[in-house]
Amino acid sequence: MSRPVTFVGLGGGAIQLGLWAYYAHRQGCRVVISEVDRARVAGIRANGNTYAINIAHFDHIEPVTVGPVEVYDPSVPADRVRLLEAVREANEINTAVPSTAVYRKGGIDQLLREGLAGRSAPVLIYASENQIGAAAQLRDLVYPEGAPAHVGFSETVIERMGGPQGDPAFIAAQRVAEITPGCGAALLVEDFDSIVVEKPPFAPELGFSTSFGRFRAVEHIGMYEELKLLGHNAVHFLLGCVGKLKGYTYMSDFNGDPDTDLLGLDALILETGGWFRSQYGPAGAEVATDDGFRTWAAQLMRRIVNPHLFDLVDRIIRDPERKLAWNDRIIGTMRRALAAGVVPKRYALGTAAALVLLRRTAPDVPRDASWLAGLWGDAADPGERENVVTCVEAAGEVLGAWDPSVHPSLHAFARRAGYW
Repeated sequence: MSRPVTFVGLGGGAIQLGLWAYYAHRQGCRVVISEVDRARVAGIRANGNTYAINIAHFDHIEPVTVGPVEVYDPSVPADRVRLLEAVREANEINTAVPSTAVYRKGGIDQLLREGLAGRSAPVLIYASENQIGAAAQLRDLVYPEGAPAHVGFSETVIERMGGPQGDPAFIAAQRVAEITPGCGAALLVEDFDSIVVEKPPFAPELGFSTSFGRFRAVEHIGMYEELKLLGHNAVHFLLGCVGKLKGYTYMSDFNGDPDTDLLGLDALILETGGWFRSQYGPAGAEVATDDGFRTWAAQLMRRIVNPHLFDLVDRIIRDPERKLAWNDRIIGTMRRALAAGVVPKRYALGTAAALVLLRRTAPDVPRDASWLAGLWGDAADPGERENVVTCVEAAGEVLGAWDPSVHPSLHAFARRAGYW
């Protein structure tokens, strides 16, 4: 019997445990996880080297046990030795950590540099940090002089939604399985595996074969990265901020809310699609056609409000300074729309809503949009900055007069206020 191929996952959060390790295990791989949370490491080991995730279908939640897996803490010398051995043997490796800053700060670059030294068999390394260019950053840290031909780095576009749930009442009421018994946390992720990855860069004679053939490998991933960041992530943040002002706990609370389509779906079709289709349509990609984009947008909105996903609004709107950055999701989308001659009024409302929420915890944030200019600093072109700020301040006037308890639909209120 042949020995199973080894998959190594660096990071033990929702993307790693709920997607990569889950599918690697289903393919019969030896699954090795690097995790710095000692309680999680101990819990998985005490649970027979298994853990649980919960998959949200549209009509039910399915608990799934994953394992056996091997889990090691890289800060423990004996565990680090085993991790290095696994990296030397791995066919595929995936990083899924909070940000690319962890590559260096968390020692991932050094771990890979040591583990990959001296090997000649092909290995593909995926970066799943939801940041454009993450794999290239990692490659340059591990191989500043250039990566050898047998080591490939792949950008990823992961649209799968979901995350951790830590409310004991929720866990009991929904009967979701904890990651390990008694740990107080559960992973709830959607039933979705349309993942886009960069095609392996290897020469055919190296004989590389992936364990993730169900994922879609493409030559040029940039279009899909922009669709994810400036479409999916942008509308998620827009609706999350508006939902927080409405008092929503979960994104699924938007079920039956007219703003789901009038703000969310229309922001995708008119404001993201307004520049995306014209930019990428000539290349012939199906998702950049009128019908293809509308289909993608409608499916995404249905997934966002999946009544069994319970995606937390607070998770969607966390780290507002990062998500309001000049090149990030909502401002980046507004800039692209304005450059294409489209006024991004819906995304401007989302940005204004984010500023309202910021003022609740940081009263020094001014009532106009000048705080944004300080956040952007020298990254912002003065002309572009003025156009974006003008849009946000016009939206802010509407938000300042809106009372969700009196006017539940922000879109309808904005129409009465003459915003549309």
